[in-house]
Amino acid sequence: MKKILMIICCAFAVLSASAQDKKLTLNAGFLFPNTLNAMIGYEHPLSYGNAVEIYGEVGNHWQKPTCCRFWKGYYWDGGLVYKQRLVRYKNGMLRFRLGPQFGATQKKFFLSVEAGFEYSYVFQNGWEFSLIQKNNVNFLHGDTFRNGLLLGVKIPF
Repeated sequence: MKKILMIICCAFAVLSASAQDKKLTLNAGFLFPNTLNAMIGYEHPLSYGNAVEIYGEVGNHWQKPTCCRFWKGYYWDGGLVYKQRLVRYKNGMLRFRLGPQFGATQKKFFLSVEAGFEYSYVFQNGWEFSLIQKNNVNFLHGDTFRNGLLLGVKIPF
């Protein structure tokens, strides 16, 4: 009887959703100065709550007057971010994000470095809510510094 209970408990533990699943990430938010941002990515878990994420994003840095030049400052980029776990809570986790980016804006290529923090809260079904504080330092074009907040979800698969 003890063996059967042990097997059932192990089966539930293996089949239940956890924070160590591969995830599709969807985020959107506002970056300073005057930038809207949307991001899609793939997060691969590592040991001890650390992870690696590969992502692509698009954004729009609008200029003033907004009426005729709103879509003139668009950009796209992609990157790889290592996420180091700082604190683990009962249903959440705080991570430090760091990694390189590359992309283009108005036919000009750029390189950048991203650093920031990410807080994730795990729901019972395995989905996660994420709040990302993002800081970018861009090289080779005029939009040198970008920082702000992104809200999003992570969907396990």
